[in-house]
Amino acid sequence: MKTTHTKPDTTAAALATVSLDPPTPPVNPDRLLWIDVETTGLDRDESKLLEIGMVVTGMDGVQDGDEFVSIVRPTSLDLFDISPAALRMHLNNGLWDMVASSAHQSGVGYPVIATSLNEWIQDEASKYTLHPAGTNVDFDLDVLTNQFQEWLGPNWLRAHLSHRKLDLTAFRMADIALDEDPYQDHAGTHRVQDCIKRDRSDYAAYLDLLRIAKEGYIA
Repeated sequence: MKTTHTKPDTTAAALATVSLDPPTPPVNPDRLLWIDVETTGLDRDESKLLEIGMVVTGMDGVQDGDEFVSIVRPTSLDLFDISPAALRMHLNNGLWDMVASSAHQSGVGYPVIATSLNEWIQDEASKYTLHPAGTNVDFDLDVLTNQFQEWLGPNWLRAHLSHRKLDLTAFRMADIALDEDPYQDHAGTHRVQDCIKRDRSDYAAYLDLLRIAKEGYIA
């Protein structure tokens, strides 16, 4: 039996009909990554982490997604490392007692929390385009990056996040420009879940104002 082999057509005309462009990968849907940290002070280079909170929501801030919330026990912490204001605040809200009593809880130490948070961020970033959101977002991102870089490297966090951020401070500064006081109801407990809930509530209120203004303009 004689077998016939057909050679592929390699002429320029034939090759011109073949697309060499790979398919465009699907774009992950946009999500807000609400972030808040409680720390020993306001120095973004030296302040230690005491609590971390992150919540993924829809772009309207309403639709709940996954969350990561945990107290954190620094590897080393002297009482004099914490600012007097932060110490008073975290004594009043109970956070300092929780961190101080966690000496024998290996699951809340820096190395463990760093690894767990990094894995959580990577998983969320594989599904969504994550836009950091909250109050003074860059402070939170810098503290997290600086405090965990010993275990995760210098760019471990921002590598998985969008460069676009939603910082509620911009809205509040606009309120101040209009002679409003956006901080009058911001006492709170200074715990991460409470702060994130407050920020999401404020964001919803600002969105309502924007919708009213947009509808009025269209009308």
